[in-house]
Order: sequence, then C-alpha cells, then structure tokens
Amino acid sequence: MFDIATNILALLFVLGVLIFVHEFGHFFVAKAFGVGIEVFSLGFGKRLLGFRKGDTDYRISALPLGGYVKMVGENPEEEVTGADNEFLSKPKWQRFLVLVAGPVMNVALAFVFTVAVYQLGIRVLADADDPVVLGLIEPGTVAAASDLQVGDRIVSVDGDPMPNWEQFRLLILISANQPLTLGVVRNGYELEIPVTPAATGEQAVGRLGVYSVLPPEVGPVREGGVAEAAGLRRGDLIVAVDGESIGHYNPLFGKLSDRVGQGVTLTVERGSERFEVVLTPQLDEQGAVVVGFTPEPDRILKIRSYPLGEAIVRAGSEIKSQSMMLGEILKRLFTGRMSIKTLSGPIEIARFSGGAARTGDPSVLLQFMAFISLQLGILNLLPIPVLDGGQIALILFEGAIRRDLSLKVKERIMQVGLILIVSLMALVITLDVSKLIPDSWWDLLPF
Repeated sequence: MFDIATNILALLFVLGVLIFVHEFGHFFVAKAFGVGIEVFSLGFGKRLLGFRKGDTDYRISALPLGGYVKMVGENPEEEVTGADNEFLSKPKWQRFLVLVAGPVMNVALAFVFTVAVYQLGIRVLADADDPVVLGLIEPGTVAAASDLQVGDRIVSVDGDPMPNWEQFRLLILISANQPLTLGVVRNGYELEIPVTPAATGEQAVGRLGVYSVLPPEVGPVREGGVAEAAGLRRGDLIVAVDGESIGHYNPLFGKLSDRVGQGVTLTVERGSERFEVVLTPQLDEQGAVVVGFTPEPDRILKIRSYPLGEAIVRAGSEIKSQSMMLGEILKRLFTGRMSIKTLSGPIEIARFSGGAARTGDPSVLLQFMAFISLQLGILNLLPIPVLDGGQIALILFEGAIRRDLSLKVKERIMQVGLILIVSLMALVITLDVSKLIPDSWWDLLPF
C-alpha cells in the first residue's frame, strides 16, 4: 500500500510539473501576442480548486492526466468576431508559435534537467562508454546459437557504427524479432554475423544474451560472512570453481547459487600468488543466496559528474541521441517492426515515478522526468489532430493551399483525432493492467 501511495504521489508530481511547463509555454506566447486566456487548467474535467486573476481562471481539475489552456476565439465552432484578442484572428505564424511553444518548453525542460543530472552525477553502467567486446555469451540464448564468440568486438550493426555498450544495448532493446547483421572483429579479421534478438519480458523487448567483460573479482567482503571465513579478501580474482576455469562474474555467482550448503572449491589469484579456498554458500532469512561478497561496485555502476560547460555539451548530445532513438522507436511501431507491448501508460509511468522517488536520489528522479518531458514534447508534435502537432500541420496545410478549410472539414478532422487519442489511451491502459496480472491467472481463462 505504501508503494502504491508513493507511485500515485510521484505520478502527480511528475505529470504536474511537466504539464504545467507545457501549458505555460502556450500561455506565455499567447499572452505575448495579445491572445486572451479564459482558462489555465492542470487536468481535465470538473474544476476542483483554483483562483481567478483578471479574465483568466487558473484551476486544478479532476482528471490529472493532462491539462489545457483555453484561449479566446480558438474554437472554430464559436462565433469569431475578429477581435484582436481572439486566437483565430491572429496571423498563422503567430498561431504556429503559440502551438509549438508547449512542446518546445518540454524539450527545453528535458535539457535543463539533463544538465542538472550531469552536474549532480549520473548513474550509468560502468561499461557504458566501453567498446562492445564480448566477455560472456549466455547459454541457451540467441547469441549462443549464433557464430558469436567471447572476445569478439562488435563494431557495427547493419552497417552503422556501434561505438559503445550503451548504444548497442539500446539498439538491441528495440530490435526484438528483427534480423540484424553484426559487424565483428575477431583476431584482426572482419566478419558479418546475422542475429535476431528474441522478444522477452512483459514489454517484449529485444535480448541477445551477451555481456561485457566483467572479471570475477571479489569486491567488498561481509564481515563475519562465509567469504571472510573462507579466507577471501577484496581484490582477489577467482579463476576457477571446482577446477573449472571461469572468466566472468555472472556464471561464478550462478555456480555458487547452485551449491547452497555445500563446500565449493575456488581457485584464487592474489597478486602473484595462486591458492584454493573452500566457500559454503548459505541462504538468508528471506531465502536469498549469500556468498559473503559482492562485485567491485566501480565495475558495475559509476557516477559521472561534469562542470557546467561540459554538462551543457553532454546534455545536448544526450537529448539529440534520445530524440533520434524515439524517432526510430516510432518508425518501428508504425511499421510493425516493434511490439506495441513496449508502450507504457499512466500505470507504468506511476510505477517508474514511484521507483525513482523511492531511491532518494534527486538525480534519478530528474533523469526520469527529463526522459518523460522529452517524450511528451516530441510526441505532441506528431501530426495527429487534437495534439499540438495536428493543429500545427493544419495551419501549415492551410498556408500551403492559401485558404482555410471549411468548418465541417475541421470538425471531422478533430473527431478522427479524438477517436485516435482515446483509442490509444485505452490501449496503453489495457497493456498496463495486463502487466499487473500474474501469468498463472491467464491459465485460468477458458479461452
């Protein structure tokens, strides 16, 4: 119950900030051009509370999943008198700027938050900037069934350069069931290896089954634990388990987990010395496997902090990279090359918002808000009626044909847009709910 309450409060905070900034963009530019504002609302539906200043009603409404600015004379169905404070009486270029201001403010907010995150310190996987050199191929995966080998360096995917693990993981994530050609360098020779990432998890994201190099080095050792009792120290390198050579941390923990309550012989290197110890994995009160040590934290995660100037440059690069990735995701969704299960609605956003808030780290929450704000800004520019992008497209089209469309045509366009948006919201909420239902429950259904 505590998690649910946190999720709801975090969702209200995240959406409240992002929607306020978006609507303030419309509000500010409209005011600058002398357009009258009747309502500035966070949320839709029934007015809950607010105040009136001048001719504007500033309110919070019952349904918090959005917001709006109601401008004087913006609805073609209303009587447009040609008064100077009416939205539709303004030149098309001014209306264009009013409409685009909301998404632009969201992108700007994403940039500001990202700059702040880079200054506070951003948590990334330690190998994020490393070349894509394979340190482990998981048995039973797509990678294991391919010609990939440990030690291969992946330098391209479908001919596009692949400089680091961060970009490679993102590409695999959005490429479920999509054939890819990996450009591989092995022992100085260039190879091309075809793979098709498997669709995994509730969101059917792509998975290959490869990992970066992570030597099985002993990190922090728990005082009084089984590792200390066995004689292990921080910095020791485990090179074999029961005489079987091992070169990656993941299979080391897997082998230890399979031998709970049994003595496991580990071959250890400490400097120039090599020796054997016997470690007996145990279970804690919650049933989790305890081996008495963890990996070296710096080999798993790292925190990157930068001065303001470099943070600005890196934030700009990150916003550009995320925008291009979102464009690629949208293209794959519309062409059927990516599952709709990857979409997230308000329930999933609430869960992620709550998770970010519960970390207690402001940089994690800011990073999440920057991510959502950027998506909100870009998605609002899609040429779908009802969205800002749909109205912008209509203005540009009318400008191109040098006349305004009839009121009847505009009404039909808006109706289609409304149906699309409502259908999309119903779809993502349904997907969100389906992810909350345990797989075993589906087996009880008679169909």
